[in-house]
Amino acid sequence: MNLITAISCASIVAATSVAGAGIMFGSTAELEFAQLQLDLNEGFLDFESAPVGTNLLPGADYFGVGARFASIISTHGQPFGPEHVEVTGQYNASYGHTIVGSPFQFGSDDGRVGYEITFDSLQRRAGIRRISGAALTSFYNADGDLLYEHLNTESHEFVGWMADSEDQSTWVARMVMDAVRDSSGVGQVGYSDDLYFGTIVPAPAGITALLLGVGCLSYSRRR
Repeated sequence: MNLITAISCASIVAATSVAGAGIMFGSTAELEFAQLQLDLNEGFLDFESAPVGTNLLPGADYFGVGARFASIISTHGQPFGPEHVEVTGQYNASYGHTIVGSPFQFGSDDGRVGYEITFDSLQRRAGIRRISGAALTSFYNADGDLLYEHLNTESHEFVGWMADSEDQSTWVARMVMDAVRDSSGVGQVGYSDDLYFGTIVPAPAGITALLLGVGCLSYSRRR
């Protein structure tokens, strides 16, 4: 795919808080991550293999791919848990199974609970589809430093991080799914689907092409 011709927004490189890395979001980014997964056969979870109602328990590698899930932010925006993340089919049949945070042990899903995905090994690229207009997705490195924080520009939006460097301080160790919250701490975190991750990326010139324009209209903030 020739992204330079495919991307209609202005050709500017996405602003990032770490040199040699970049945020990608929207349908074009999702297509690129999907194509990389097909070409490289690295990490991908659509959550269809887990029955609806499955509790992804904190610390457990349920899918055997080195990705672990936990609910860590309460319905009022405070740290809690860790508690399980639930596989659900409740949101929309067209998406199949998705994941959502849960407020207490063996409780039903709750779209207000923030949750995380941690990787057993660092990932040079990682991305996920967020199903909420107020969804906030954060990427962290192994030292716990924030690489980037992205607010959905659409109610159903893919967001991914791809490091254009061998420097592993720009690689992803953890992703946090949260929301923009009101004065009482309440926010609609929502559901997530189609997690992509891996350690192989295109050559640097190819990544530069990917980053041109894909990050247009992005929102970020450093904590």
